Amino acid sequence: MFSAFALALMLQAAPVAGWTDSYVYGNGIRIHYWHAANPGKPAMIFAHGSSDDGLCWTGLAKELTAGYDIYLVDARGHGLTDPPKVGDGADAQVEDLAAFIRELKLVKPILMGHSMGSSSVAWFSSRYPDVPKAVILEDPGLLPRRPGTPPPGSAQGTPEERIQKMIQRNNMSLEELTADCTKNSPKWGEEECRLWAPSKRRHHPATTLVATAGRPPMSEILPKITAPTLILKADAQGDLRKQNEEAAALLPKGRIVHIDGAGHNVRRENKPMALATLKEFLATLN
Repeated sequence: MFSAFALALMLQAAPVAGWTDSYVYGNGIRIHYWHAANPGKPAMIFAHGSSDDGLCWTGLAKELTAGYDIYLVDARGHGLTDPPKVGDGADAQVEDLAAFIRELKLVKPILMGHSMGSSSVAWFSSRYPDVPKAVILEDPGLLPRRPGTPPPGSAQGTPEERIQKMIQRNNMSLEELTADCTKNSPKWGEEECRLWAPSKRRHHPATTLVATAGRPPMSEILPKITAPTLILKADAQGDLRKQNEEAAALLPKGRIVHIDGAGHNVRRENKPMALATLKEFLATLN
């Protein structure tokens, strides 16, 4: 019989053979990342969603390692990156990304972000339009939210309630987290759930300190992104689909694709279509 410790090790999604992890120091914090090195190939940086971490991109990144030099970055308060501090501005993750690129001297990286990460990538790309070679946004919030409505994928409740929920997840076993994911997200598959589970144990409660006031709306951000941009959007019909397409039309060089049958976790819920659409877009950059 396996011991509980051995089972926990099995349930942790081990990094792919040959991938390495390192830190850089920038914007006042230590930033952790995983690197699937491919010297001479275009750099591609992945920014994950809230409560995930860099390794949650493993399933998609493995499909791209032959053609790209890949960096999976842990956001502030996620994975092994330092937690937020009191007083951090709404643009902290934007400037973390800028510092990461500067410290590693990456030239014209391709940027991809999901959810929270898509917001950071979009804002960064509008603030520093000459930096990215291309931008990919996985289910960004394109439309104005009603007051008090949280963005898709974000935690809900008061800061105190959110902290308690995070601590509860921090204390769950990997086996419990994986089972919970498999039950609640059946489209993902077991591998994605095993990648997801460890990130919940590393999610820092100090992320409740992150300010949200002051973030510009997408209607201001998108027109300033001059790099070629692909939006992989959750499936939508009728007026919502039309509104998403109207918002995406603000991009000078943009395209939006609604991924059939996918919810907020687009690449996890219809990976074949998301990956095919992504590869088609990337092929236009060469």
